[in-house]
Amino acid sequence: MISYFRSLLPSRLILLVVLYLAIRLPLLFLNLPATVPELYAMLVGERMADSAALYRDIYDSMAPLSAMVYWLIDLLVGRSYLAYRMVAAALLLLQALLFNSILNRLHVYGHKNYIPALLYLTFGCLTFEFDMLTPLLIGNTFVILSLPYIVTVSREGLDNSRLFIGGFMLGLAALSYLPLTLFLLLASVAVFFFASSTFRSFLLMLCGFAFPYAVLFSYYFYTGALGGFLELHLLRSWQFGTEFIIPPLDLAKILVLPALVLVLSLFSVFSLPQRLVFQEKFQQLMVVWLLVSMLVVVAPNEVSAWIFVVLLPPLAYFGEYLFTGRLKAWILTLIYLLVLSGVVVLRYRQVLGLHQVLTIDQSRLVLPEEQATSVKGKSILVLGDDITYYAHNKLATPYLDWHLSQRHFSHLNEYQAVFELYKNFTAEAPEIIVDQAGLMPELQYKLPEIFGNYKPAGTGETAKIYSRN
Repeated sequence: MISYFRSLLPSRLILLVVLYLAIRLPLLFLNLPATVPELYAMLVGERMADSAALYRDIYDSMAPLSAMVYWLIDLLVGRSYLAYRMVAAALLLLQALLFNSILNRLHVYGHKNYIPALLYLTFGCLTFEFDMLTPLLIGNTFVILSLPYIVTVSREGLDNSRLFIGGFMLGLAALSYLPLTLFLLLASVAVFFFASSTFRSFLLMLCGFAFPYAVLFSYYFYTGALGGFLELHLLRSWQFGTEFIIPPLDLAKILVLPALVLVLSLFSVFSLPQRLVFQEKFQQLMVVWLLVSMLVVVAPNEVSAWIFVVLLPPLAYFGEYLFTGRLKAWILTLIYLLVLSGVVVLRYRQVLGLHQVLTIDQSRLVLPEEQATSVKGKSILVLGDDITYYAHNKLATPYLDWHLSQRHFSHLNEYQAVFELYKNFTAEAPEIIVDQAGLMPELQYKLPEIFGNYKPAGTGETAKIYSRN
């Protein structure tokens, strides 16, 4: 079977897409669990569709380009988990085919084939977390788009203006997910390997990276959100640490299969005879890509399976050497069938009744089917970090990210913080306030004109609920 994809005939491409859709699409319609990250993205998109400005009217650290994607989806279809999953599936398919096309066009292998795309799409179906339209998935597309512009300068003998485009693509990637800025390290190595005038080429690439930021700085300056952009996004997003959203042992169960393939692939690469100089340099560049991807994985303070989507390109690149190696064809086919079976079993474990044997705790990602409150169709504010209350309600006021909201709520003894609260609640007062932090008595004492209009209306599982008169 694996040898079937060593050709570039159109029938191979068709079968590749059919196989991907056959694995991925059924669960989109049979079992579509709502997830916390997707709800969070929808709240940002919904607020922006209601003419709220990011960083000025929405206190959140989300990258601006990803927020724009969520805003466009909300304008077109509103809140729709299915739409988010379909866009994510299309993006992953685009990334796989684009990455495979770039590898073939650059002649990084001895023969052109579809095996990198096959591996990219196979492991892209590993977990439902890869189905989520995350900022990292959006930004990873631009990282792949930058690849042909940062490695082909000296080979094609063209002017170095291509490096500006490559840097520009990396700038868009960083504007989608800020830790992807680390791929500037990859671009710098590529300049060193392939560019003729290293320093000039590096500056040109750096100018391309800075250009979208310059445009964005100008926009936020004239809209009065530049301070928020700097404080809430650029300075807050670098939070190196480790907080596992799913238990480390369960995360290991998900990643053991791609990790095993990656290790075997690296052994296959090192056993190869010497090849063309460009192919050797590109191989070294992909090693750097793998290392940079590892840094991106540990950059956010919350670690879950979705962040490992950044490892798909190097896994697909090195995996090609494993499945075109010196082993017999039937052995390579058997290895791939075992990999494919492992992916299908992991993805469909609940449908197959294997979730009791292969247990993976992803409860912190999935929204509960029964929400913590019966309030629906209201504009609400949660004084706490439980956003499940927003599942059937709209967010009011800029206070979406509770940790960022502490800039006001944790300084109620300061005049400026109380004044900012007064301005925000005067402009937009929620119908319901869910008080998880126990702040309402102090807020009613210090801002009676605003919070004195709220009366207790019940108690949820973890919070008191106040309704506006």
